[in-house]
Amino acid sequence: MAQTFADSLQEVIELCQQRLTAVTIARHTIREHVALVEIHVMYGRYAIHIREVCQADGVRKYAYYALQNDQVVVGFDNVPDPQALKLKYGALYTAHRLERIPHQHTAQKTAVMLTEEVACAHFLDWLMANLI
Repeated sequence: MAQTFADSLQEVIELCQQRLTAVTIARHTIREHVALVEIHVMYGRYAIHIREVCQADGVRKYAYYALQNDQVVVGFDNVPDPQALKLKYGALYTAHRLERIPHQHTAQKTAVMLTEEVACAHFLDWLMANLI
Protein backbone atom coordinates (compact mmCIF):
# COMPACT_ATOMS: atom_id res chain seq x y z
CA MET A 1 0.00 0.00 0.00
CA ALA A 2 2.92 2.37 0.50
CA GLN A 3 3.31 2.59 -3.29
CA THR A 4 -0.32 3.69 -3.61
CA PHE A 5 0.37 6.45 -1.07
CA ALA A 6 3.46 7.50 -2.98
CA ASP A 7 1.59 7.57 -6.28
CA SER A 8 -1.28 9.60 -4.88
CA LEU A 9 0.97 12.14 -3.22
CA GLN A 10 3.26 12.33 -6.23
CA GLU A 11 0.25 13.23 -8.38
CA VAL A 12 -0.55 16.14 -6.04
CA ILE A 13 3.07 17.33 -6.19
CA GLU A 14 3.20 17.11 -9.99
CA LEU A 15 -0.15 18.87 -10.35
CA CYS A 16 1.05 21.78 -8.22
CA GLN A 17 4.35 21.96 -10.11
CA GLN A 18 2.51 22.01 -13.44
CA ARG A 19 -0.01 24.69 -12.49
CA LEU A 20 1.94 26.89 -10.08
CA THR A 21 5.46 28.30 -9.90
CA ALA A 22 8.08 28.16 -7.14
CA VAL A 23 6.47 25.20 -5.40
CA THR A 24 8.09 24.26 -2.09
CA ILE A 25 7.60 20.78 -0.69
CA ALA A 26 7.59 21.60 3.01
CA ARG A 27 7.06 17.99 4.08
CA HIS A 28 6.78 14.66 2.28
CA THR A 29 6.57 11.55 4.43
CA ILE A 30 5.66 8.00 3.48
CA ARG A 31 5.30 5.38 6.17
CA GLU A 32 3.65 1.96 6.26
CA HIS A 33 0.21 3.18 7.38
CA VAL A 34 0.18 6.84 6.48
CA ALA A 35 1.65 9.23 3.96
CA LEU A 36 1.50 13.01 3.78
CA VAL A 37 2.63 15.94 1.73
CA GLU A 38 2.65 19.64 2.59
CA ILE A 39 3.17 22.15 -0.19
CA HIS A 40 3.69 25.90 0.11
CA VAL A 41 3.63 28.28 -2.83
CA MET A 42 2.98 31.93 -3.55
CA TYR A 43 0.16 32.64 -6.00
CA GLY A 44 0.24 36.34 -6.73
CA ARG A 45 -0.17 37.99 -3.36
CA TYR A 46 -1.56 34.82 -1.74
CA ALA A 47 0.31 32.22 0.28
CA ILE A 48 -1.08 28.83 -0.64
CA HIS A 49 -0.84 25.89 1.78
CA ILE A 50 -1.77 22.41 0.59
CA ARG A 51 -1.78 19.35 2.84
CA GLU A 52 -2.83 15.82 1.87
CA VAL A 53 -2.77 12.82 4.20
CA CYS A 54 -3.49 9.27 2.98
CA GLN A 55 -4.02 6.43 5.44
CA ALA A 56 -3.75 2.68 4.85
CA ASP A 57 -7.47 2.29 5.62
CA GLY A 58 -8.32 4.50 2.63
CA VAL A 59 -9.06 7.64 4.62
CA ARG A 60 -7.97 10.84 2.90
CA LYS A 61 -7.55 14.05 4.85
CA TYR A 62 -6.88 17.38 3.20
CA ALA A 63 -6.48 21.05 3.94
CA TYR A 64 -6.14 23.66 1.21
CA TYR A 65 -5.76 27.28 2.28
CA ALA A 66 -5.10 30.64 0.66
CA LEU A 67 -3.80 33.35 2.98
CA GLN A 68 -3.08 37.02 2.50
CA ASN A 69 -1.04 38.81 5.14
CA ASP A 70 -1.36 35.71 7.35
CA GLN A 71 -5.17 35.94 7.22
CA VAL A 72 -7.31 33.17 5.75
CA VAL A 73 -8.92 34.22 2.48
CA VAL A 74 -10.42 30.80 1.80
CA GLY A 75 -9.89 27.31 3.07
CA PHE A 76 -11.20 23.89 2.15
CA ASP A 77 -10.67 20.95 4.48
CA ASN A 78 -12.34 17.89 5.93
CA VAL A 79 -11.23 17.97 9.54
CA PRO A 80 -13.78 17.61 12.36
CA ASP A 81 -14.89 21.23 12.69
CA PRO A 82 -17.53 22.16 15.30
CA GLN A 83 -19.15 24.82 13.09
CA ALA A 84 -19.43 22.46 10.12
CA LEU A 85 -20.75 19.68 12.34
CA LYS A 86 -23.40 22.03 13.75
CA LEU A 87 -24.48 22.89 10.21
CA LYS A 88 -24.84 19.23 9.31
CA TYR A 89 -26.22 17.76 12.55
CA GLY A 90 -27.67 20.68 14.48
CA ALA A 91 -27.96 20.12 18.23
CA LEU A 92 -26.74 16.52 17.83
CA TYR A 93 -23.34 17.63 16.51
CA THR A 94 -21.46 16.49 19.66
CA ALA A 95 -22.28 12.86 18.86
CA HIS A 96 -20.28 13.32 15.63
CA ARG A 97 -17.43 15.43 17.03
CA LEU A 98 -14.67 13.27 15.47
CA GLU A 99 -16.29 12.95 12.05
CA ARG A 100 -14.42 14.44 9.13
CA ILE A 101 -16.74 16.73 7.22
CA PRO A 102 -15.87 18.58 3.99
CA HIS A 103 -16.33 22.30 4.36
CA GLN A 104 -15.14 25.71 3.23
CA HIS A 105 -13.94 28.55 5.42
CA THR A 106 -14.52 32.09 4.26
CA ALA A 107 -12.35 35.13 4.87
CA GLN A 108 -10.68 35.11 8.29
CA LYS A 109 -12.67 31.95 9.09
CA THR A 110 -15.74 34.04 9.86
CA ALA A 111 -18.14 31.59 8.22
CA VAL A 112 -18.25 27.93 7.25
CA MET A 113 -20.13 26.26 4.41
CA LEU A 114 -20.57 22.54 3.83
CA THR A 115 -19.07 21.26 0.57
CA GLU A 116 -18.50 18.05 -1.31
CA GLU A 117 -15.07 16.42 -1.02
CA VAL A 118 -12.48 18.64 -2.67
CA ALA A 119 -9.43 17.35 -4.53
CA CYS A 120 -6.29 19.37 -5.09
CA ALA A 121 -7.17 19.91 -8.77
CA HIS A 122 -10.53 21.41 -7.79
CA PHE A 123 -8.87 23.71 -5.27
CA LEU A 124 -6.40 24.92 -7.90
CA ASP A 125 -9.28 25.49 -10.33
CA TRP A 126 -11.07 27.53 -7.64
CA LEU A 127 -7.94 29.59 -7.00
CA MET A 128 -7.41 30.41 -10.64
CA ALA A 129 -11.06 31.32 -11.15
CA ASN A 130 -11.48 33.39 -7.98
CA LEU A 131 -8.15 34.85 -6.86
CA ILE A 132 -6.15 37.11 -9.12
